[in-house]
Amino acid sequence: MQKRQRTLNGTSSYTSRLVQVARAYYLENQIQSQIARSLGISRSLVSRYLTAAREQGIVRIQIVDPEEISYQIGQALKVHFPHLKEVIVAPSFSNESDAVRVMIGRYAANFLIDVLKPGQTLALGCGRTLRAMVDALQRRSLQGSVIVQAMGNIGHEAHNLDYNEIARQAAESLGGRVVYVSAPAILGKGSGKASDLVKANPSLDYALSLAKRADIYMVGIGSIESDQLYARTGVLREEELEDLHSRAVGDICGRFFDIEGQAQIAMFEDRIVGIELEDLRHAEYAIGIAGGADKAASVLGALRSGYINALVSDEQTIQTVLQMIQSEV
Repeated sequence: MQKRQRTLNGTSSYTSRLVQVARAYYLENQIQSQIARSLGISRSLVSRYLTAAREQGIVRIQIVDPEEISYQIGQALKVHFPHLKEVIVAPSFSNESDAVRVMIGRYAANFLIDVLKPGQTLALGCGRTLRAMVDALQRRSLQGSVIVQAMGNIGHEAHNLDYNEIARQAAESLGGRVVYVSAPAILGKGSGKASDLVKANPSLDYALSLAKRADIYMVGIGSIESDQLYARTGVLREEELEDLHSRAVGDICGRFFDIEGQAQIAMFEDRIVGIELEDLRHAEYAIGIAGGADKAASVLGALRSGYINALVSDEQTIQTVLQMIQSEV
């Protein structure tokens, strides 16, 4: 038998390969043939690796009765926020951020398919959880549907996210027409006002007018503590975000709010190329998607704001939100 090599941290290369294959299959939603091609091994070996990963406890499969946990905490949240049309609760199988996003993304994709009708306009926000949702979309043919960006782009540096590509892929999966917001999400300091840019560009004005009157919004809920994309990518200066730290907990498409749901005007507010929070109020569904321990405060603020009327999150995040509400009583 070939001796198994060990890595520098003491983990065998064999175990590392089991983890690699399990991650690709269970977290990244790759099929076995894809994994085999990317690793240069046979499909049957991938299958054996997955079996071994379960046998060694690397992968643990848990069956959860949604009536016992998910339904109950979803109903509990509706008691506090009766304006919510739906609360979709994904099971919490892992505390790992990527795993949480993948699970929420799958549930969000299924919910979107249920509510989006042919001929409607869907405006998509931004974020890694939204990316996971689009990846999980099954192909449909929703004739006459329009998929438009809710804000401009940040760039590939933003966790390798391209908001144009997210919209394009969603439109392809849903059988709809894509409309891009071909502009930066936030204009650089000294670039002038976003409203002036929009007025001067008819195609941009058209795209944003569609986004502002969308039938359905699906938007990520950002956290002021963990989502520093705008600063990391150079879109904003550190001091422009620092100004928000003492008063905001999260944002939707670059528009910030505090723990009570009150909008917090940023120094760069007039440079944002995208929807405004008030635009969400007229929609049939304004769906917020977010999860993870760092998102509880921002989810609570978004719920209190009334800007979203549906939520897709995970059990642990919603339980934390309920605990935060209870602690204030």
